[in-house]
Amino acid sequence: MNKQYIVKVAHQPTESSPLFVNKNEDLWIGERAGNTGWITCTTKMSGKTGLVPEQILSRASLDAKSGTATEDYSARELVVQTGDKVESNRELNGWAWCIDEDDNAGWLPIQKLKR
Repeated sequence: MNKQYIVKVAHQPTESSPLFVNKNEDLWIGERAGNTGWITCTTKMSGKTGLVPEQILSRASLDAKSGTATEDYSARELVVQTGDKVESNRELNGWAWCIDEDDNAGWLPIQKLKR
């Protein structure tokens, strides 16, 4: 079920060229970003680095330094202004995948949203 939100605090992306990972793509798995559920990963093919939710990583063991993505993933963040309306169909580790009224999609921190 999709959730409707109003943006409490404007948001600008932190990356100008966000990471995109294809399902089954080989990744170098780096360090955890604190206790957030996000892990720094680098694609083996392009060398692009970004944060990936731990839930979509598959690796042989917990300490393995390589693995694959279990689904397509984009680290794109959504540009929004206070008062904008967005709809979310997925929430992971404090972030929501949202679509705005102009059909733009990307991640937003849940703390910046109000139901």
